Amino acid sequence: MESVQDPVVSPSPSPLPVLVHDLGTQTDDQPTQYSISSQALSTVAIDELRRYRCFVTPQGWVLALDPASCQTFLWRPQDGERIQLPPKEHGFPESCKCLLSDMPGAASGCSVVVFDLDDRQLWVCKIGASDWDSHRYEPAMYVKGKIPRMSMRNIAKCHGIAAVGGKIYFELTAREMGVIEFNVKEGLKLDTIEVDMVDLPLSTPMASMYLLESCGDLFLVVIFFDGDNVHKIANHAVYKMDFLEPEWCEVHEIGADRVFLLGGDMLGKSCFGASCLAADHGLRGNHIYFLNHMATTESFLHVIDLKKGTEQVQRPFRHDGYNMPVRSPFWLLPTEPTLQAQGCNLIP
Repeated sequence: MESVQDPVVSPSPSPLPVLVHDLGTQTDDQPTQYSISSQALSTVAIDELRRYRCFVTPQGWVLALDPASCQTFLWRPQDGERIQLPPKEHGFPESCKCLLSDMPGAASGCSVVVFDLDDRQLWVCKIGASDWDSHRYEPAMYVKGKIPRMSMRNIAKCHGIAAVGGKIYFELTAREMGVIEFNVKEGLKLDTIEVDMVDLPLSTPMASMYLLESCGDLFLVVIFFDGDNVHKIANHAVYKMDFLEPEWCEVHEIGADRVFLLGGDMLGKSCFGASCLAADHGLRGNHIYFLNHMATTESFLHVIDLKKGTEQVQRPFRHDGYNMPVRSPFWLLPTEPTLQAQGCNLIP
């Protein structure tokens, strides 16, 4: 393991993907962005983050809510493009997590899904729809025969969750994974698939687990800490879902064309995981960038080279004057262009 020098602060925008350190104490505060490709900091005002309540998604799009009008829209940070969504009456609860069921413009359609992290409730709006649909899920949701199965815990709180092929998958039990399906006729459908969770060694009691989609596949990444020391990583493991079996298959590399971006978001409530093309954004493939949101006072960024088996620690926000933020640093990601011809209602 080696540490890098402190990054230089620049007034110019940083290329995506970036980590955003948003103090959020005043409306005129400028968030600091850390580019993982250039390892440089920039302090550029992001109007959407200042004016709207924003929810980042693993697909790169950001759901924005206007507090005054309750109008919602999807916003793409790389070029400012917006997709109009209907108003959300009364807004969203304090702690929420947002995912897209697919990329906007997908043939199967794209639903914007917001999970309440403090209640068993979620909201769904399909792009092009005129309103948000509210859904609740009950504790005894799954029944096998006449025997009620385990009580349903919060789908998105403290657990991995990812969208693949128009469905959303989430951790459920040691023997099952939950699935949310979106059907035009039946509406929202919750189901399960039987699959054994990976074995975790007893020698590493502390670990963080992340589900994420990459190039159409579902991955599980486990970060093992050194005993109870959450400041130090002892090991890691990457698994790819084989849906034919189904089972988790351990892989030692993820490919030279991509990187995984983990961590950040809300400490103790949300596990963020995403994938990004490497060469298109000046990154070296086969790497995992893990923002250690367990060690909130340092915000260590662990860069794991899967091919070489090495780890580098970067400390982008360890400078005089960087106080503890209202929320943990979070990722802003690039995404592929959306075509208006595919049915998305773009805001001019």
